[in-house]
Amino acid sequence: MRTLQITVLMLSLIFLSGFLSTPGFAAQADTGTPDSVIIFWTDGPKLKAVNLTFFPDRAGPIGIVSVPVYTWLDSEKQETTVSECYYKYGRDKLIRQMEDLFKTSIGAYITIDQQALVNVSDVIGNIEMAGRKTTLRDVFEGNYTDGPVNLQVEIRQLADALLTPAVLLKLPEVIWIFCRQIDSNIGPQHVMAFYHVLRYRGSGVLQKKAVPGRDCMIGNRKYRRVEPDTWSRTLKEVTS
Repeated sequence: MRTLQITVLMLSLIFLSGFLSTPGFAAQADTGTPDSVIIFWTDGPKLKAVNLTFFPDRAGPIGIVSVPVYTWLDSEKQETTVSECYYKYGRDKLIRQMEDLFKTSIGAYITIDQQALVNVSDVIGNIEMAGRKTTLRDVFEGNYTDGPVNLQVEIRQLADALLTPAVLLKLPEVIWIFCRQIDSNIGPQHVMAFYHVLRYRGSGVLQKKAVPGRDCMIGNRKYRRVEPDTWSRTLKEVTS
């Protein structure tokens, strides 16, 4: 799941960066509410990961927050997890829940299914991570390294891997997959804007953190309890 989140984050950055370049962003940023994109990674009806990308200040970092799908949406009631909310009530309901928890609006969404990841990986082909050749799919599966990694280092390595000339030449095919296989309320032109942001600011602009909490096991299922003020505090940490 660690590498799944990283792959989702990178695709979220592709689309968010262009979204921030659209007319009206500067005016929205002046309100103090970060523009953001929520990304749902699915495998058919199953929700596999949720990530949010925030860019409240163009001079500041791009903040990335991953939310484990086994996280309780209310740490006191312990009634519904992220994945259960998505399955029972759908995408829009979960977006509203995330807005309430992070205390910010969410301006756009992207839903990426597993098959789209496979297709993008096949188009991109080999990339280099941690000094070895691998593929986007292997990064997703966690197969490119045997030991623990620093997530901040890893996501920046992946950003650099996607900025090589060999990958840039394949952007038209990636855009085609976006148009055909990814559900979003923003357009494929944002793929190009992503590369523009990273080209001029570098992968060091990326800051990533998972929502921290206390994990526990109930029966054979894992859950995470997150204190109410942790959500907004995590958002502030990645965007400061």
